[in-house]
Amino acid sequence: MNAFIEATKWPMGFEPDDTTSLLQCTIVNERTSVEASVGQHVHQTGQFVVALSGLVGLALGRNRVAFPPSSAAWVPPGCRHEGFLGEGAVSLYCLINPEWAAMLPAEPYRLLLSPMVIGMLKHFSTLPRRYPMHSHEARLAGVLFEELAAAPKLPISFVLFPDHPALKRIAESIIQSPQLDRPVASWAQETAMSERTLARLVLKETGLSFGAWRLRIAMLTATQKLLAGERAEEVAAYLGYAAPSAFSSAFRRVFGTSPSTFRNAELSLRKNSPPKHPITLD
Repeated sequence: MNAFIEATKWPMGFEPDDTTSLLQCTIVNERTSVEASVGQHVHQTGQFVVALSGLVGLALGRNRVAFPPSSAAWVPPGCRHEGFLGEGAVSLYCLINPEWAAMLPAEPYRLLLSPMVIGMLKHFSTLPRRYPMHSHEARLAGVLFEELAAAPKLPISFVLFPDHPALKRIAESIIQSPQLDRPVASWAQETAMSERTLARLVLKETGLSFGAWRLRIAMLTATQKLLAGERAEEVAAYLGYAAPSAFSSAFRRVFGTSPSTFRNAELSLRKNSPPKHPITLD
């Protein structure tokens, strides 16, 4: 399954270790195979990895972390990582020079981004990557950095994709076919474990119960389908819910808002206009 094993491919001419600019941004939407990728690595710069659309995430040590649209992850200088994209996903990388990066936490974290900040990031990705220290671009970089530093911070793990072979197979199966109505006993039998052993393993590797872990993976798929124009009723049926109201309730538990509000907010954001309702991705 390719959705979570394709590494990001840097655009031609983009230098992630360029420390001469205070801040620089680029859109990243191309992927490369695991075999052709550089693997986990470090940079002299810090990075904000922004999820614009689709499935965007990072490999950090033994785990792969995916996060939803309108959020980002902070990767400090010297932190081993590798970016990855799902099919058709679009991300934005915002590189921060070491001096500014030192003002931010030394550990990775996830952050929520307002429509204004995402608009600024997109705008900055169209500007020259090198600019004079006292230029308009430098002043704009300072404002953008302050907004990023002040953005609400959350634990890095919205959902983890462990390297454990059994859990990796389960995660890939859930991505391909969420099957939220499939009994846990069936998953346990497929992995030659007892239900209790599987539950303990998931809790140990992800910090979540099996049900919560499976739900978050499925909800990443749900966001893609909603933004592709599918109705909540269609997405609910695809995920295995007996009624759209059950899907809406589960979606609200994960994202703090209804499917329709989430979709409207994201579509408004893509049109560079603020959404009518705030969204939270806890």
